[in-house]
Amino acid sequence: MYSKIAKEFLAVLFLAVTFAACQKSTPVTVPALQEFRDGSNLFTIKVPAGWPQSAQPGKVWIYNSQDAANRFFDPTSNSKPGVKIYAYAESAGSKKLDDIVQQFKDELRQEQAQIDPDVQTTLAGSPAVKIPYALKIDSKNTVYSYRVLTVVDSMVYGYECAGFNQEFKRYAPVFDTVQTTYHIIPKAVAAQQQPEDLIPSQTLSSYQNDYFTIQYPDNFSATPKGASGDIIASVIIRGYRADCTIQVDVLDAKKLSVDKVFDQNKGKYSNVSHTQKMQIDGLDAYRIDYSPAKSIQSRAYFVVKNNKLIRVTLNWYQPMQKDYLPAFEAAVSSLKLK
Repeated sequence: MYSKIAKEFLAVLFLAVTFAACQKSTPVTVPALQEFRDGSNLFTIKVPAGWPQSAQPGKVWIYNSQDAANRFFDPTSNSKPGVKIYAYAESAGSKKLDDIVQQFKDELRQEQAQIDPDVQTTLAGSPAVKIPYALKIDSKNTVYSYRVLTVVDSMVYGYECAGFNQEFKRYAPVFDTVQTTYHIIPKAVAAQQQPEDLIPSQTLSSYQNDYFTIQYPDNFSATPKGASGDIIASVIIRGYRADCTIQVDVLDAKKLSVDKVFDQNKGKYSNVSHTQKMQIDGLDAYRIDYSPAKSIQSRAYFVVKNNKLIRVTLNWYQPMQKDYLPAFEAAVSSLKLK
């Protein structure tokens, strides 16, 4: 009797483990895609709708969750692992594709990456080289990745995918599909194009949730982002340029005053040029001006109501400040807290 029960238990256990393993390795269904246009008008790419993004002129990073973004930023953190997609374009100067590939491999070797043999492929219809590689984080975690590189009209165009452990394999269908949507905008066309939503409209739309209402140019779009970590609710508002955005995050204030909140957060910002105490919707608030990257100016506002911290972050392309900043300041002035 004991032997029979033990065998049945082991059989059930084996099936449970097998089922769990199958779940972990099951390929992810490709989600709905939306077009991303690079702020420098060098390329477009269709990416999963709703995935968190971070962009600079000529570059965009897309993550399957905010936790994944946190984990890639700090691979040793406790954030849930996930995947990322990175697309970019930059000047190649006088370098050929072979030179670009060799330079990238040299950078990988400095990070002690395991580099697999090159694969000849295409990107946006042009001959390209795919470089698969892996970075071991610790005894239990490895980031698997590949970068696809091509050179067209003295410009380097790159497409990279990465994922922790089994996530890399699971998201392969998404990586492959997104790569097929990469489109290079020829230099001549890019210089001539002036999209309607390049400059913020003076006509306004309104976005609201349980915590605030804000008005913004109606040729921009407001995309809610899911809760993650300390963030209870979030929305990103942007138009044509991915480096010109308004983001409003709602966080637990943890019973702290706005003064305490600002003191705890001001050290997290780099290249700070100005701080100011002010008011938003009749409440004490703080503003901090900083520059996170070359040619990008940013501003963050902090205000607390009903034990909720409302953080507004503005980003704009510095050469177009006169076009964007007045509209963004008007959006902050329109903020009504609930």
